[in-house]
Amino acid sequence: MKDPQEMWFPFQDAFKYFDTLKNYNPVTNYQRFFNPQFFITNNVEDAEVENHVLNQVGSYGKQLGKIISVLDVLVAHLPQNELTPQEQIALREFRQLSEQVKGAVATIKGPQQKSITQADVDQLIENLQSLAGSNPKAHRRLVDQLKRAIAAEDKRKVGNHDVSGV
Repeated sequence: MKDPQEMWFPFQDAFKYFDTLKNYNPVTNYQRFFNPQFFITNNVEDAEVENHVLNQVGSYGKQLGKIISVLDVLVAHLPQNELTPQEQIALREFRQLSEQVKGAVATIKGPQQKSITQADVDQLIENLQSLAGSNPKAHRRLVDQLKRAIAAEDKRKVGNHDVSGV
């Protein structure tokens, strides 16, 4: 049995060497009273800039969401057949991250209505190609369903005299 003095508690050593840190400069910012921010950093000079950006532009999550949206667009226009296997893995992982972010946002805000993007079409094609290898019967059924839907849309456009060629 251990001696009570040998008992270890989580985080007990977290501040063991705290006083030896040379650049320790804690700052508490109450500029936003209802959401104060605490900074323990070597870059305290930028705290005012950080707060200004957060107030004017939005949270880090909002900023990252916009960056991910732009990357979704750029990824959709990549020449898929020219990517190395490692690049294809990175692309697949990015798409998964993007979908996870969308899912997490939808959990809180509810599903967002959006139009289909090139990235969505690329993902559908990739999924269909994968399905062709794993389940050819299901692949054929889905491809036929898509063809019927496209043909019906084309007939609707011709019937409404919308022959824009799109």
